[in-house]
Amino acid sequence: MNEQMQPSGGNSQNNHPAKGLATASLVMGILACTLDGIIFGVLGIVFSTMAKKRGFTGAIATAGFVMSIVGVGLGIIILAFCGPILCTLLGI
Repeated sequence: MNEQMQPSGGNSQNNHPAKGLATASLVMGILACTLDGIIFGVLGIVFSTMAKKRGFTGAIATAGFVMSIVGVGLGIIILAFCGPILCTLLGI
């Protein structure tokens, strides 16, 4: 009667040690798309790769990886187009 109930259909990834890295990669990917694409994007790619190498196969790591790549791409595009404009305006 004192049996502990186990949730049915539970995901074994919930308590995976690399889930924190996957979550960090997702946060870095979101920051890369909204703030500084290059710095946060590279960090997100690194965290996502580390999580996958440690065996985490959840969608969080994949989403973080994709968003980080998008953020790096946006950062490069913004730097390429806005960099020369800022240099001209500042007289550098």
